Amino acid sequence: MAERWSCDLTGKRIHLSVEGGCGGTTFGLHCAVDCIQSGGRVLWASPEMPNATRFSQLFASLNIVESSRFHALNLIGAMDRCVDAIVEAEQSLPRVSLVVLDDWCSPTGRIEKDHMKAVLDLAKRMNPETTLLLISKSGTDVTGSNEPYRSRSKSEFENNDFEIWGLVEGQRNLLHLDKNGDVDDVRIAESGFVIV
Repeated sequence: MAERWSCDLTGKRIHLSVEGGCGGTTFGLHCAVDCIQSGGRVLWASPEMPNATRFSQLFASLNIVESSRFHALNLIGAMDRCVDAIVEAEQSLPRVSLVVLDDWCSPTGRIEKDHMKAVLDLAKRMNPETTLLLISKSGTDVTGSNEPYRSRSKSEFENNDFEIWGLVEGQRNLLHLDKNGDVDDVRIAESGFVIV
């Protein structure tokens, strides 16, 4: 059996740029399962809930009590108000160790200024031990560089102590998970990401 991908994410601020449709939400759910299995609690904020079939596959290893430590928040309306709700939940619920914002900005073009301001505010207001994972679509490279992915607003995130990660498709159903320049080759299985 293939080894499940894992990484200590404690206290990290991560902006994950994903090539459209190659597993960003699955990666977030994978990290959520790891967090819950370690005794933590997860806040998941997104305009829509993850695919129900995929969700149940990834959460199959958790019992009902563990699954209750996954809290979904609807990410609609004014972004600053959404951030206020996330901060309130993070501070009032015990042992929150991961906050995930999936599809938190428009899929193309520049990241909206109000969204950027709100997530940077969130990063500052959260407990420093809580991991923040922002998942968004990669930008389009118009410069002609050979970068495997284009992280939108990269310099602004880096200036605010975020790690820049990328998830891109490779050949033969491989995915390349770039963690600030350290690349893991992974594949998606029913249980999540496995190391190739």
